[in-house]
Amino acid sequence: MEKPSICQITPRSAVVESTEFNFTNLYLRRNFSGKDRNQLVIQEGGFGETAVNNWSLYDGDGPDATIVARVQGLHSQAGDWQSTFTIVFQNEWFKGSTFEVIGVPTDGGEWAIVGGTGQFAMATGVISKSVHEQRGDGNTIELTMHGFYLSRSLLTKSEPLGSNYGVAEEIAQVPK
Repeated sequence: MEKPSICQITPRSAVVESTEFNFTNLYLRRNFSGKDRNQLVIQEGGFGETAVNNWSLYDGDGPDATIVARVQGLHSQAGDWQSTFTIVFQNEWFKGSTFEVIGVPTDGGEWAIVGGTGQFAMATGVISKSVHEQRGDGNTIELTMHGFYLSRSLLTKSEPLGSNYGVAEEIAQVPK
């Protein structure tokens, strides 16, 4: 006898806080060829063609710019191109935190932020992109990232919600 699928849905009435983020003046350097190549086609042939990338994301467009993240993922050709990748932050403030991103890999337009980890747990948002510089071996794309992620604040005081009844209480012990 097969076991039935189980789906548990639990209503939640907790207050959820989020934090807004807005990153501007970020520059994605894509090199399709040459010694600094950071994108490679691994399966050729139209439908099903696949490429991998390990792009660098910088805090400026000049030679003294610093890498703030790596953009690592795949592009697949299935009628139109589709990309999925992870932005892995390497800078001091957000080191190890990630954004999960999907979208169409055109030079302009938008990508969707559909998740995140670490500092950016459960992030949602949009990445706007435009060509900053076109080169023979690749290009530089200017990015602006805007969205929200869950705040990880600890509850320190409990108050009645939705009515004038009840008593506010200090929480003596940090929730576990």
